Amino acid sequence: MQKILFVLAISLFSSWSVFSQNVEETYQFAEEQLKLGNYNNSLLAFERAIFFEDYTSADTYTKLADVYFAAGNQERAIRFYDIAYFSENDPDLKNEIIFKKSLAYLQLENYDQALISLTSINSFQNKAVAQKKTFYKTLAYYLKGDFASYHEQLSQYTADQNIEGKDEFLLHNKWEKKAAKIKPNLAMWMSVVLPGSGQILYGDWQNGLNSLALTTGLIALYINYIDQFSLIEAYLVVFPWFERYHKGGYLRAKENAEEKIDLYRSKAYQSLLKLHPAMLK
Repeated sequence: MQKILFVLAISLFSSWSVFSQNVEETYQFAEEQLKLGNYNNSLLAFERAIFFEDYTSADTYTKLADVYFAAGNQERAIRFYDIAYFSENDPDLKNEIIFKKSLAYLQLENYDQALISLTSINSFQNKAVAQKKTFYKTLAYYLKGDFASYHEQLSQYTADQNIEGKDEFLLHNKWEKKAAKIKPNLAMWMSVVLPGSGQILYGDWQNGLNSLALTTGLIALYINYIDQFSLIEAYLVVFPWFERYHKGGYLRAKENAEEKIDLYRSKAYQSLLKLHPAMLK
């Protein structure tokens, strides 16, 4: 009987050793596939290892979330960052998980949730973490369009980091100033009064001149109809076309101005990201 139990124990130990080795190899394969950019293979390997493992560490859940993040599935990434956060005991690692989760929310354009997540950051007596938190809040407020809060956070960040003279910061300010000078409503009302002028104001010469020529031609045609036929016929035949192209022109002038603001702010944001790219890892 003792011999049978001994053989059984040896057999179970051998099976467990093989299983443990397989799990470790699966994790290794998952990380290799992640480095190669084969996200589907990496996800399948991580999830297989987690399924067969008795205890999954916070680090493993974080890595799985990282793969989902890299693959563009931010919703799943957030889910596993949450699991990792509540499985982790180290305060510094918990902070890093929250930062990654906030980036996922930013990519989903859920800026309020990103800001809410950042409130969980424990930055007491840790200047580097506090600065990183301020940087993330600066990004979130900028993307959200809350420029009052953005300027407040940016001022705090630049004061802590002493970066006013850095090229990327100067570029950021340059594009921000350009964006601030664009007035979409001004462009619209200029084109209401003088068709095409709103487009020309912000550099869209081709569409501006086309709008001016077209509406001028329709006005001339309107006057000609009055002279050749009657005011009623001019109103019924020509005026609807004039109204259509005139309205389209001034609305387009406003859209052009808004698109230019978006372009300048996109460049400003890219410069902002380059201030400290290491913080986004």
